Amino acid sequence: MKILFIEDHPLKQSQINKYVSGKFLNCEIETKNSYISGLKELIKNHNTYDVLFLDISMPNYDISSEDSGGDWMPLAGKNILKEMYLRDIPTKAIVITMHGSFDDGTKITELDADFQKEFPDNYIGYVYYSQINEDWKEKLYQLLNTLRK
Repeated sequence: MKILFIEDHPLKQSQINKYVSGKFLNCEIETKNSYISGLKELIKNHNTYDVLFLDISMPNYDISSEDSGGDWMPLAGKNILKEMYLRDIPTKAIVITMHGSFDDGTKITELDADFQKEFPDNYIGYVYYSQINEDWKEKLYQLLNTLRK
């Protein structure tokens, strides 16, 4: 299984990569850390990925010693799903977030319902990630198993 993971939080990214690689042998994960780098990779190589792991909030550009990452995008993940829809990119997407609500007041449960209606060909569900409890592991495992059917 080949996964594109668009995520700016290094600890979250590391823990999820470790879990998925341990559960699914022959798993390859490509990570991108911002809206622009993730979207470019997805557009260019979407045919090589089985699934997209997608954060909702992230910087516009990769953060580096020379660049602050540009504007913060509170709903960048939604924009990526829109781009996938507009470009007919068939890759399945799982949203993985640490937030129950976002800067504009939108709740993840509202986004989940919206994504199911707006992007039914791509969106397969969301995982609420937490560093404190590990419920996210079972939910992610279940969603990934839906791709194997």
